Amino acid sequence: MRFIQCYISFFIILFLVSCASTRITSFKDPDYQNKDFNRILIVANTNDLEDRQKLESKMVEEFSNIGIYALESIRLFPPTSELTDEDKVELLLKNNIDAFISISVGESGVSEVYVPQTSSATKTKGNVSVYGNTATYKEKSTTTYQGGYTLNKPWAEFETKVYDVSNGQMAWIASSFTGGNAYANRTTVINSYCGKTVDQLLKDDLIVNQKSK
Repeated sequence: MRFIQCYISFFIILFLVSCASTRITSFKDPDYQNKDFNRILIVANTNDLEDRQKLESKMVEEFSNIGIYALESIRLFPPTSELTDEDKVELLLKNNIDAFISISVGESGVSEVYVPQTSSATKTKGNVSVYGNTATYKEKSTTTYQGGYTLNKPWAEFETKVYDVSNGQMAWIASSFTGGNAYANRTTVINSYCGKTVDQLLKDDLIVNQKSK
């Protein structure tokens, strides 16, 4: 029983340590009220190769969790290859891709929040040492403070668009803001954004959870 309690406590602490939340506003084109997509290419439009890999792989993972096939564009359109638009269309059709998601990374940064000192507590411990016929008493005081430090909270803005491969029409667009807590990092922000985006696509009926059928 004690082991289970410790195990649960560990994951509660882990959750509280690194967390981010995402606000998203979306719009679906009226022409797509009765259409959904099943095979999706993820395209992260950023020159930061690490961000591109993280965004695309995490988005693919989120789609996979609901049974939808998704593919990273870095695998289909490797940055080491020079491909024409015709080449890209051919690869999309060859892989039966019916939509692609374009992710644009907007402004991002770290917000500094100062937590003022609110209180302090002092603990004193005494220690007696004896040497021969002499006893010596020593005290040591330790003071701890609440507050008085700065927190760094990462944040980022994203714009997401879904295009229909069959006609090139934009079917969906969304803008979002993701903010993390003091223990979050860039990866935490990306994970929150990807999860919220897939949730919103489900809510807007542009995709269907294949595992719930």
